[in-house]
Amino acid sequence: MRAILFPTDFSDIANNAFLYALHIAKSIDAKIYVLYTYLEPVLSATHGGQPELLGEVYQTIELNQFEIYKKKTQALRAIAAEGGMADVELVFLFEEGPVAAVVKKIVDREKIHVVVMGTHGESGFLSKLIGTNTVNVIKSIQNPVLAVPPHAKYQGINRAVFTTLFREKDKSALREMLIMSNAIDAKIDCVHVLHNRNVADVLLQTEAWQQEFKDENIEYILLDEVESVENTIANYILENNIDIMGVVKRNRSFFDRLFNSSISNNLAFHSKVPILVFHEEK
Repeated sequence: MRAILFPTDFSDIANNAFLYALHIAKSIDAKIYVLYTYLEPVLSATHGGQPELLGEVYQTIELNQFEIYKKKTQALRAIAAEGGMADVELVFLFEEGPVAAVVKKIVDREKIHVVVMGTHGESGFLSKLIGTNTVNVIKSIQNPVLAVPPHAKYQGINRAVFTTLFREKDKSALREMLIMSNAIDAKIDCVHVLHNRNVADVLLQTEAWQQEFKDENIEYILLDEVESVENTIANYILENNIDIMGVVKRNRSFFDRLFNSSISNNLAFHSKVPILVFHEEK
C-alpha cells in the first residue's frame, strides 16, 4: 500500500491541501500519515534555583500542544467524511522538532511515496512564496513533494503539465506522475520550451519519448520561448486550465527562477496551481 505524508499546522491553507491528499490517496489506494510538529522553547534553569521545574514546564507545554492536536484531528476526520472519503486510512502523528527534520525521519521510517503540503503563496522570495517549511522539506528529502497554494481548489485533476528537457533522468519522474494520472484518468502535457536548442534534435527526442510512452495518455507540447522559460510555462498553464504541474528540481537556479518571478501571470499561477516537485534521478 502506498503512503502519503501530510504535514499540517491545521490552518485553513493546510486543510485545503488535505483535500488534495485525500483525493490522491483515494485514487491510488494510499493511506495518509497526518503529521503535526511542535517546537519546545529553550528555557533557562540558571535562575530561581529550581532546575527540576524545567521538566514540569516542558511536560505542560507538550500536554497543551497535544490537547490542541487531539481537537484538530477530529476536524480532519470531518473533512474526509464530508468529502465522501471516510474510508481513506488516516494515521495521526504527533512529533517534537523542526518540520523538515521530522518529515525526513517519517519519510524514511514509514516508506512514504509523496509528501503533500499547503503553501501560503505570498509574493516575494522563494521561502516567502511557498513557505519556509515547504522549501526546507523539498531540500531535505528525495521524495516528490506536492505544494498546494492557498487559492487552489480541488475540482478533479483532469489535465497535468510535466515540464521536461527530454533528458533520460526525467523519465523516472514522468513514470511517477503517470501512476497518479492513470489512476485518476488525467491527461499529461509534456511541455518543452525551445531555448537555444537545435529544433531538429528536440524533435528527434520527442519522437523517441512518444515511442517509449506510446501507450500513455500524453501529448507533447513544444513552445517558443516568450520572455523566459518560466514565463512561457506559466502562461501555458494559465491559458490551458492546467490542474497540476510536475517539475524536476534539476538545480537551484531554475527552481528559484520558477518561483521568484514577479511577472503578474506567474503570481496568479503560483497562487492557484499545485506543483509536484520531483528530484532529478542521481
